[in-house]
Amino acid sequence: PRTRTYAQPRAVHPPEKSAATSAAQTDSISMSASSKLQELQKLFDEGEDADLDRIQTLAREFLSTDQKDADMIRTVIVATIMKEEYKKAISLIDKATPDLKKSLAFEQLYCYYQLKQNKKAQSLCESIPDRSKSKGFWHIQAQLLRRLGDISAAASIYEKQFISRKARMKAENGGEIRANYLACLADTQPSKAIEYAEKLNEKEWGYASCLNVVAPLISQNKIKKAQEMLEKAEVLCREELKDEEEKELENELENVKLMQGYVSQVAGDAKEAEKIYRGLLKSKQPMVTAAVRLNLIQLKNGAGEESKEWSRTACNVPVGKLSDQQKRAARLNHCLVMLKGKRAKEQAQTFEQLKRKFPGSDYPVLCFASALLTAEGLRDAESRAEEVLNSFVDGDSSNKPTQAILALANLKITQRKPLEAAQALQSLPEQLRMQPGVVGTVVRLQRKMGKLDLADAVLNKAISYWKASNSPGAKAICDSLVAATADLKSKLGDYKAAAEAYEIMAKKTADVGQLCGVVVNASYCNMELAKKYAKKIPGVDLADIEGIEDLEALPAFGVAAMETDVKAAGAGSEKKKRKRKRKKRLPKNYDPNDTPDPERWLPKWERSYNKRGRGKRRNKNQMRGPQGGAVRADLAASLDKSAKPDNVEEDKKKKPPVAPKMSNRERRRAKKKKRR
Repeated sequence: PRTRTYAQPRAVHPPEKSAATSAAQTDSISMSASSKLQELQKLFDEGEDADLDRIQTLAREFLSTDQKDADMIRTVIVATIMKEEYKKAISLIDKATPDLKKSLAFEQLYCYYQLKQNKKAQSLCESIPDRSKSKGFWHIQAQLLRRLGDISAAASIYEKQFISRKARMKAENGGEIRANYLACLADTQPSKAIEYAEKLNEKEWGYASCLNVVAPLISQNKIKKAQEMLEKAEVLCREELKDEEEKELENELENVKLMQGYVSQVAGDAKEAEKIYRGLLKSKQPMVTAAVRLNLIQLKNGAGEESKEWSRTACNVPVGKLSDQQKRAARLNHCLVMLKGKRAKEQAQTFEQLKRKFPGSDYPVLCFASALLTAEGLRDAESRAEEVLNSFVDGDSSNKPTQAILALANLKITQRKPLEAAQALQSLPEQLRMQPGVVGTVVRLQRKMGKLDLADAVLNKAISYWKASNSPGAKAICDSLVAATADLKSKLGDYKAAAEAYEIMAKKTADVGQLCGVVVNASYCNMELAKKYAKKIPGVDLADIEGIEDLEALPAFGVAAMETDVKAAGAGSEKKKRKRKRKKRLPKNYDPNDTPDPERWLPKWERSYNKRGRGKRRNKNQMRGPQGGAVRADLAASLDKSAKPDNVEEDKKKKPPVAPKMSNRERRRAKKKKRR
């Protein structure tokens, strides 16, 4: 907290004596009190370099004469806080009167924040009304929310209490407020952080602001801009800290170097990134070394003994030195490194060790399940992974493990168990379970299995949840969910709800399909509404309809009619395609006057003019040549049945009896008999 200029304490009233002696004593007391006040004021003017022990001594001398002097009590408490004796300061605040204690709320919150007593600090913030909170109080409350992980709420406080109020931003700590606001936006709304940074002028830029814009720029794939910001941050850092100690300047420059290594890593320059990271391994800042080791593990893909050592040391950083995101990354990398490259038995033992080391964390479970699924030659890998995830999800009833539930649902979908996947998604926390993406997935899985009533119940719960919500986009989400229920309600026979849903969509899009949906569903429950929307459908005039024949004679309308009209219009405008003329290919040495050989389709050895094949032919009367070709005269007479009598029975009598066909076995037996 900043030092304050305190008012002069009340006059001291000594006991009554003679007039002369009392006047003399009063003059001496007032002279000593005024000299002490002047000395106290000079000490206040020195700021952080003031002798805090002397301030406390002078304040206690005043309190020895008047124990209820609020200004001196406040002076003692502030000096105690500046000496970083926070527990002692809290005990002094607790001893103060109720009215004075209310005025010391900011000092009390600051002590709780420094001692990391987050629950007490949060309850104090909730007990004090907003109109009584000072600028410093709002600042510490935003930092407390950021520490607790509620970054969006912290960003909202910075925006409402500081960014939107130009008078507050003109103060000395305006640059710090901008840096903290950009840090909150970098985690929640990177695009908004870039938009805000672009509006800043040159005087408003600071070292911390430049550093906090780098991460949003990287997320938007603006690598060159991020490199420029890092160069600017280094220059501003040297300018802002030129009067500070060299150690403090080195620590801040290490943060810039760390971000430069990360930018090189994202840009694909692994060698440059590794060079920068290895140069920072000897840093004395736990947060810097932990971040460097985690990034080196990712560069090395968790291979080698160095990765194991880096993972171990990154996880052993004292509590409070790392942010929640860095702690999660450290645990995840440690689990991956410990489980990588081991056999199934060793992985199971390591998994039990990691569960004891990180109780309540879902990273050991996820890594072990992933190792089981990716293992080669492991039987029942899916069932074992499912058993591990189920045991963890069912066992942790107090805190719902979101990542483990999502992994289990994904595994159920790959196993083609949609209802079990939907049931797993339904066990998510309410805030996540009611998100449109999760609701849509659950409804789709249930509809796939024909459970329309369950899908309808899920949609109704989601609609009631978003109707009661006060978030900015709740109304749009509610409308989209109501529109999604239209088809489902119609199939279930709830025509009134279906008509309402289609009506919401029709008002927004005015699509013919939505209009028809309103008319069809409203015709079961509300004819006036059906007639109202029937008039809006193009191509239909109710006055011309007298019977069924008129209704059937109406032209088509809607999307199908539009498609047919477009095709009809395009058919007349299209030009007929010209057929491509191709030249006829003729054989070499072709003579058009020479008649072609009728036996050209037969192999040469079967042709009649081939000398080699004449003796081999068994059936000389076999017809040859192309089908439909010329036939020999001797064969033509035998084939012509028109010249012969049509007495089939006499022909059968004249023909000799035909011997029955013999099998191969009977032929062999007949040959043996002949030999005998």
